[in-house]
Amino acid sequence: MNNLPRICWTVSACLGLAGMVWGMQMAGSGDHSNLAAHAHLNLLGWVSLALYGTYYRLIGLTRSRIASIQAGCAIVGSVVMGIGIAIAHQGGTEAIAIIGSLLTLAGGRAICRHHLPAPASDQ
Repeated sequence: MNNLPRICWTVSACLGLAGMVWGMQMAGSGDHSNLAAHAHLNLLGWVSLALYGTYYRLIGLTRSRIASIQAGCAIVGSVVMGIGIAIAHQGGTEAIAIIGSLLTLAGGRAICRHHLPAPASDQ
């Protein structure tokens, strides 16, 4: 991934558009049973990825391997979690939503561990 902020922003816009279309479909049909899945797709897919792209641009992190892994986990995790929550709300398994959440958490953990300073010792 050569331009990580641009990738995050592009995927964010695509997932935001998908979430908006999904919301319009729910409003038009009157069936709001997938509201939680729609909200997770918008929050994780649209908002979080836009924030990641902005953060990466501000700190100049455009070609980092760990950041690329984090962004990949966030992108895949957002889509998988949205689909998994929709399946779970229709009476299916929650396993897909759990996999999506674990992917998202793993990516967040990786970037935090790599970029946040270690706590100061009490000496």
